Amino acid sequence: MTLAALMVVALLVSSRRAHAQASSEEKALATTLFQEGRALMSAQRFSEACAKFDESQRLDPSGGTILNLGLCHEQDGRFASAWSEFNEAARMARRDGRHDREEEALSHVRALEPRLSRLTIVVPAGTQVEGLRVERDGREIGRGAWSTAMPVDGGPHTVHATATGRDPFSTTIVVENESDAKTVTIPVLATPVVVVTPPRVEAPVLVTPPPPAPMSPTTAKRLRWGGLAAAGVGVGLLGGAGYALAKALEAMDASKPNCTGDECNPDGRRQRSEAVSRGNLATILGVGGVVLIGGGAALYYFGRRGAAAPSSARADVRLTFGAAPGTVVTGVVATF
Repeated sequence: MTLAALMVVALLVSSRRAHAQASSEEKALATTLFQEGRALMSAQRFSEACAKFDESQRLDPSGGTILNLGLCHEQDGRFASAWSEFNEAARMARRDGRHDREEEALSHVRALEPRLSRLTIVVPAGTQVEGLRVERDGREIGRGAWSTAMPVDGGPHTVHATATGRDPFSTTIVVENESDAKTVTIPVLATPVVVVTPPRVEAPVLVTPPPPAPMSPTTAKRLRWGGLAAAGVGVGLLGGAGYALAKALEAMDASKPNCTGDECNPDGRRQRSEAVSRGNLATILGVGGVVLIGGGAALYYFGRRGAAAPSSARADVRLTFGAAPGTVVTGVVATF
């Protein structure tokens, strides 16, 4: 410790002023802490001494304690803290009319100013989104201090920026103890990407329908007899178709003496019209006969198969008919 510093400490021991709001116990503890800080300062254990002075000042603020705290931080290399405390000590000394103490504090202020390290936090206009909050070492830096070279103690400093609905920004920068200058620029805070996960779709469950009921012997018998009956009707229709075709040919032959090419007399036209009608009838009867014979055969086959099939099989056969002018449609629909 320098001789001047020792003289200041000795001068301030007898001039400490208790804070009006401190209790008796707080004042006693503040005095004890101040004395312990002095002893630690003499032993050059500055970090421990500064902690004592700091707590003493918190309990019972006084111009003497804050001046000693500044001296301690100056010896400990925390120039920004010391510079701030010397300014506060000068203000309190001016208030108390202690011009000697004020001059001592201001002399340290002037000596420390060129040695201060400074940190500038730049917040560009494009970065200044709504709700932006900037912090240094956990304490908010107001808008008015943005882009200002702030005196800081040497060591690591963490700069943190947040805004509603934005990803936070954080960085740590190391500042030298003396005459250093560092700058941190706050970037545009990114908007978080929201990942939407589609709902999980469960694979469909395939339900196997129950096996159909087996065909009863009665149903199988009905199918066989129905098939025989349909085939018999079909044979009859084919016979009718043959008869109608023969009559159509006969009428056509009979019209030849009464027609020359496509020109016919009234008898020829009548005979040819009769031939066409009988030909159409033969076609309808022939088609119906073929369908009924085929359907009857299918019915008979399904009836025999249904009677011989295992219990897991089922047959459902339906005979369908339809008619339109000049056309007869028949069919068989079978389900197994």
